[in-house]
Amino acid sequence: MYTSIPPKQRSEKLPNRTWIVVALLVIGGMVVVGRLVQLQIVQHDHWLTVADAIQEQTVDLLPRRGTIYDRNGVALAYDIKATAIAIDSFDMTNPEAICQILSDELHRPMSEIKKLVYRPRYFTWINRSVDLETAKEIRKRAAEANANGLIFIDTWKRCYPQGDLASNIIGFVGTDGHGLEGIELAYDSELAGASAQVHVVKGADGRTYHTETIQEGKPGDDVHLTIDSDLQFMCEQEIDGGVSRYKANMGFIVLMDPNTGEVLAMAQDRRYNLNQFWKSTPAQRKNLATGFMFEPGSTFKAFGGLAALDCGAVKPSDTFNGNDGINIAGHVIHNSDHESFGTVTFAKTIKDSINTAMIRVAQRLGEDRLYNFLVDLGFGKITGIELPGEVNGILRNVSKWSKLALASTAIGQSVGVTGIQLVRAMAAVANGGKVLAPHIVKQVGDEATEIPKVLRTVAAPASAATMRTLMRAVVTKDGTAPLADLPGFEVAGKTGTAQKAVPGKGYVDGKYTSLFSGFFPADSPKYLGLVVLDEVKTTPVFGGYTAGVIFHDTASRLVLAEHVAPVASAEGHLVMYSASTQPPVDTRVSSIAPPPAWLKLP
Repeated sequence: MYTSIPPKQRSEKLPNRTWIVVALLVIGGMVVVGRLVQLQIVQHDHWLTVADAIQEQTVDLLPRRGTIYDRNGVALAYDIKATAIAIDSFDMTNPEAICQILSDELHRPMSEIKKLVYRPRYFTWINRSVDLETAKEIRKRAAEANANGLIFIDTWKRCYPQGDLASNIIGFVGTDGHGLEGIELAYDSELAGASAQVHVVKGADGRTYHTETIQEGKPGDDVHLTIDSDLQFMCEQEIDGGVSRYKANMGFIVLMDPNTGEVLAMAQDRRYNLNQFWKSTPAQRKNLATGFMFEPGSTFKAFGGLAALDCGAVKPSDTFNGNDGINIAGHVIHNSDHESFGTVTFAKTIKDSINTAMIRVAQRLGEDRLYNFLVDLGFGKITGIELPGEVNGILRNVSKWSKLALASTAIGQSVGVTGIQLVRAMAAVANGGKVLAPHIVKQVGDEATEIPKVLRTVAAPASAATMRTLMRAVVTKDGTAPLADLPGFEVAGKTGTAQKAVPGKGYVDGKYTSLFSGFFPADSPKYLGLVVLDEVKTTPVFGGYTAGVIFHDTASRLVLAEHVAPVASAEGHLVMYSASTQPPVDTRVSSIAPPPAWLKLP
């Protein structure tokens, strides 16, 4: 007989198939959870790599960098066609062969190459500027080894055709395409232009799904310098020879147009091959004219003297006590070689560089007027020339001057200057009293630099003309720099032999900065030069007999190259002499022009 189950009892007992479904759901959930644990925890790094491999990427392609020219259009730095090489690690075959090929051809350590090749990315830069021949050889060897995964992209490579010429001015570009020194650094954004950007979507299977140029590149602007590569080369040869001849630690020359502030040459003995910049040292890369600070010594007498003339404190005929030894606040300051001159005129004070007489001139001028004049000339602060690494120099505020400061400053001690500061100040004497902004860049792209740029006028033209006349006597046969004279060209200048101070020891015997700054023709200067030698080890160490000779030899070659007409010639021809044999002309730059018809050499 059939007996029915009450509803309540039927609900309390589930069919077997229901239990099966529940069990399956539980097991499935556990599988999902377990898989999530495996994916997100156990295999996290692996799947992160895979995710990265299929992510989109934007690749920057460097445009053609602007060219750096000298003032005459001679190329000093420019881009040539090259190949950028990258690696696709996910589409790579025979990685060991690839590593060996890249290490051999790029001359890079195997360990360094392997870090790049085995990096878990589908796009890794290996080298952004490989020359075409090297890239061709890499491509050939990779094909022979059946090694896939290398990516070759057309690009540009920086080239410096003049080698080490003006290396401390030009600077260089690093492997990432950005300037690291000199003009390359100072004008990096202008020279670099704008990179092209390519949008790439690629899968882990090595296939590129989508490539799109999202930003067109823009070539960089050209930069035209004020320097003349021929004059730069001459100055580099002369400073090389001078440093060697006088056994100096180092030296430099700055050549400027005193009427415009344009630097025509900025040469030093410490240089480096720009095409192999990685072999250089920080000392070789340092620009001495802007980054080396020194005491100017007696060259400073030209500025204190001009200040005194311009304010009416002295006249050339005024007389002063020039005997050796003057006691200032308990310190006795001497003349060179302890020489006594008796009563001397202000004119003779400048010609013979008499310390004691110059200190008495400064006492008549006064602290405030001397200090303010030096500030107006620009000492104690950067000039703003378009080069990185310029230092301020030292000119203490007059409120902090000791009782000795007026005397020491008047003769170029207790102050620190750079070559570009000293040249800029001397240009004010040469051009009639105008302080100009010094420039080494003439034009960037279509934008020309403001040249000349007069910052201020510090002295009347008549006062500057008087100082030029006094400085003309410095290079005559009985002045302190007779070897700096250039017969027929009326050179005017000022010597300096500054004893060097060593921290903790004060001024040390035997350590000097020897310098000479001159310009010609004296009555209407066209060229202004400064020669600085650090720690000359021959005798005499005086600036007139070391730096002055280098100035003369440089100026002699300059007038030949530039066809500068002589001011006067007693016998109808010009006689030039040299302290050293002229070095041969280097074929890196355009050849020196032949002598003009009017020039007759003995």
